[in-house]
Amino acid sequence: MLVSLVLASVLLVIWHVWVYGPTDPSVSSAVSPKPYIILLGSEIWDLIFGKSGILAELKNISLYFLAGVLLAGFIRTFKLAIKLRNSLIHHGFLSIFIASLVGVLTPLCSCGILSTAITLLFAGVPLAPVMALLVSSPLISPSAYLLTLSDLGPHWTIVRVSAAFLMGIFAGVITHLIRNRGFNTDPLFLEGAVPEGDFHDSDYPEEKLKCNCKEKFGNRIASGTDNKFVIFWAKSSDMLWMVGKYVLVGISMGAVVERYMPSEWIYRLFGQEGRLSIVWITLGTIPVFLHQISASSILYHIKSTLDGTMSGGAGLAFLIGGPVTAIPAMTMLWAMFKKRVFFLYMFISIAGTIILAYSFQYFVFVPYVDTGNPVLKGISSLSGGRSSIISRLDKNVRIVMDPGGKNIIATYHDYAGGKGGVVFDAGFERFLDASAEKYDNRRYIENIAVWLEESSGTATQGNILVYNTFHSSGLSTGGIPQILDSADGFKVRVTDREETPEILRGLLDEYSQFWIFFSEAGSDCCFTDDELEFIGNFVDSGGSLLIVAGQYDNSVNEKEYAANRVASMFGVRFYGLSENSEELDVSTLFHLFDRASAILGRMYRAMT
Repeated sequence: MLVSLVLASVLLVIWHVWVYGPTDPSVSSAVSPKPYIILLGSEIWDLIFGKSGILAELKNISLYFLAGVLLAGFIRTFKLAIKLRNSLIHHGFLSIFIASLVGVLTPLCSCGILSTAITLLFAGVPLAPVMALLVSSPLISPSAYLLTLSDLGPHWTIVRVSAAFLMGIFAGVITHLIRNRGFNTDPLFLEGAVPEGDFHDSDYPEEKLKCNCKEKFGNRIASGTDNKFVIFWAKSSDMLWMVGKYVLVGISMGAVVERYMPSEWIYRLFGQEGRLSIVWITLGTIPVFLHQISASSILYHIKSTLDGTMSGGAGLAFLIGGPVTAIPAMTMLWAMFKKRVFFLYMFISIAGTIILAYSFQYFVFVPYVDTGNPVLKGISSLSGGRSSIISRLDKNVRIVMDPGGKNIIATYHDYAGGKGGVVFDAGFERFLDASAEKYDNRRYIENIAVWLEESSGTATQGNILVYNTFHSSGLSTGGIPQILDSADGFKVRVTDREETPEILRGLLDEYSQFWIFFSEAGSDCCFTDDELEFIGNFVDSGGSLLIVAGQYDNSVNEKEYAANRVASMFGVRFYGLSENSEELDVSTLFHLFDRASAILGRMYRAMT
């Protein structure tokens, strides 16, 4: 199955280069046309070795990947999963919750989830907790947990773990209820499908269920020593390949989707406008072997292709629906269990995914908000009002908020290129002194400064230059500097076009962040070409930038609009007018997310 996915990705690359040419304009615009095989070779080389290629992303997530491998090795060394699994026999209805917890928090033994489920059924465990285990286990594991933290951030990690646990409970409770109302659970297996005996025996007759765990390197080491340290490293080495192959496939498929799948197709499924997208994604992922390890990497790339924010419910359906209906497990269920058990599992998987995704969509996710974006950390709502609209022109631009489908906040960060980060805000309202105490505007300003500082690579740290191009904005030296000085100890200087009429080469060397406020639209306050070059060099050398645009004047050409002369260097253009409500909702459960994110952060720091 993995080979078929890789082959499909390669064919997509071949087709794209044949029809549209290579994605790198410098290759396709060469003076003399090159043979197709050369173009294809250069495209594959860039896909793998380019600054935004597969190897670059593997490097970015390597820390999380290794931490997940070591955590899984620790759990397997001390057999925590087995101890929890054995407790299912003694707790009745409560065992449904225990089984869901087992599936969420621990990796099961190398015999596989289905072999474990059959073993539990033979041991007398009721079908309800076993069904909870069967459903929750494919959705998350320690390795997938840490990779989700890397790919999608702490908020999405919390959502994914919660959804996996709730899916297990849903499966167990439904199975328990229908069994009490006459659903026949005896016998469960097709006659002769599961021979008697121990799966671990070398002569066990059923190859699909036969366990080869004794041949694993970690188990061979464990059988010859009692040294837990040695066993831990041996078990971790087993997990390195077991997890690593899915990480590689997930990143590769994600990179292919981001580069070659038409963004319009992806937006129809994952954008904010598709009311039935959750249903289509749930059904569409059934025939796809989407492993839990690969899912978060692919979803990260899907988010990166969108010209707006992603529908949270659609993203969650993708994370649940694919792994829970993996073809290999479905094939074994069909071959060994009674058909009523197979269809019960399919019903629970499909209905549970749809119900859970829609529930999170309406009660947890806020529409038109990039859930988990660090710029919105701990924010319940922001000031709205009038603003320009952001047009996304570069793949490194991520839309943060797009109320009504009109982009008003975005970020830019070229991780592979070593550049500093950029935040774009199409409205001035959230930064005015009069708005500082409204809603969570103060926290928003603090978040911008923190994220830009984390994205900065300059030698000077914590120094911010706030540059106001006009005098009638309402911005004063007592506003932003006071907020940031009291928050994280930033040193802020506010200046304007009158005090500093020209951005000179050495001016920005003293700062790690440069905040530019275009409080009025027009082309009469543009930076000169030399100033634009200095600003570009500042970001190229690791400096971070905030660009805040005033209301766009339709009488001015977009290219000549003062803010666009700077923003267009980083893949954004401001245009038009967006009329937003006075208050914009950001998060309904921000307190829960904040506390859980802090716990996740402490756990991760403790492990690394």
